[in-house]
Amino acid sequence: MKFASQTSSLRRTRSAFSLSEVLMVVAIIGVMVGIVVPMLNQNDAVYAARDRRNAQELCSTCAVAQAAGVNFVQDESVIDTVRSIVRGGMSVNGAMRGRVFVVPGLSEEDMVGASKYLRVKDGQLMYSPTDAGSGGGGSGNQQL
Repeated sequence: MKFASQTSSLRRTRSAFSLSEVLMVVAIIGVMVGIVVPMLNQNDAVYAARDRRNAQELCSTCAVAQAAGVNFVQDESVIDTVRSIVRGGMSVNGAMRGRVFVVPGLSEEDMVGASKYLRVKDGQLMYSPTDAGSGGGGSGNQQL
């Protein structure tokens, strides 16, 4: 009989995780995975939204500058036009004399990304909400 009571006391002294502890760990891991997984797929969407926002800003700055007599458009080259806007220019005539038109703080990566959503057509910079790589452009162009 003593042998049986010793084995039963050994079983009681072993430490193990309770069901509530295991469920708590699973819940914590589930919350962490729920936070991390959407962030992994968001990078492309975040960069595309940033590039579209920059393209809209560049396009509207170019349109206002053209109305003031400052022409940033460089032939048919979108990237050269974008670089020209980032460098900036000043109106020397008219009601906007002395006004500086510039989109500061864009890196080369930002300029290249924004240029994917821009077109030069008839001497004006146009915003196209579709990416050039996906066959966008053409009739979907909008002037801002």
